[in-house]
Amino acid sequence: MPHTVNPDWEDIKTFNAVMAAGTVRNAARDLGVHHSTVSRRIEALEQSLKVRLFDRRPEGYAPTQAGEELAAIAAGFGNDLNTITRRIAGRDDMLPGKLVVTMAEPLATGIFAPHLPEFSDRYPGLELNIIVTYEELDVSRREADIAVRMNNNPPDTLVGKRYFPYHMSIYAAPAYLEKHDLVAEPETGRWLGWNDTEGRYPDWTQHSEFARVPVWGAFDRPSVQVAAAKAGLGLTMLPCMIGDVEPGLIRATNRKPEPARDIWVLTHNDLRRTARVRAFMDFAEQVIRENKPLLIGELPV
Repeated sequence: MPHTVNPDWEDIKTFNAVMAAGTVRNAARDLGVHHSTVSRRIEALEQSLKVRLFDRRPEGYAPTQAGEELAAIAAGFGNDLNTITRRIAGRDDMLPGKLVVTMAEPLATGIFAPHLPEFSDRYPGLELNIIVTYEELDVSRREADIAVRMNNNPPDTLVGKRYFPYHMSIYAAPAYLEKHDLVAEPETGRWLGWNDTEGRYPDWTQHSEFARVPVWGAFDRPSVQVAAAKAGLGLTMLPCMIGDVEPGLIRATNRKPEPARDIWVLTHNDLRRTARVRAFMDFAEQVIRENKPLLIGELPV
């Protein structure tokens, strides 16, 4: 009697991740699971298929011939399965259920969170899972149903609506600005850096009146920039949706805020007619348009 093989899809997905990443730890990072889970799933798949798929080497996992043959099949199978699940979800016209939305922290906390009770009252059976991240989750692979992006070049595979660019300005603690004459003596001040590869005078400071103020340090999250600036550490460039509402910070410039990147609300074409997706995209448009003055830095008179 021939051997019947019924591999688990999660094992196949893990196999694809190891093939792409080359190591168990990198695959675990990409999948968002512990590395022991990756090892266990690969072993389970090998036991199910009764074949060794990888040679375990110090530098990583090297596919055997059987592994390479499975990779050729699994890649197509994975794409087909993602397509099928998207299309099935796209036919779902029932509002009750779960919806996964990804967006960056400033939009999540400053713009959308205050309006979520209204959304919950409007759609009591619809449960939101908001993933706050600056990474671009793959909507095509159902890592999220909807992406609210701050991006000038969204993927061609997604559909949705572009709104307007959010704006940015320069902020600092009032005491810091009183202590430093950043125009006459720029070397006495500091910009708070965003990463450690910028140099002392990066391009993003050169269009401001503080072009000769050097950059110091690296703080790659707006929340850390805000805390450091409020403590009197230096100047920070922030979206107006953050800086204008943060107690303890004021604008350090009289110039109008500068436009940054466009705001998009996107989904996959197979999901755009789903009732749950339509409900949130309509809600997102309402929230974004109502908050346009905050997003573009129009301070109340």
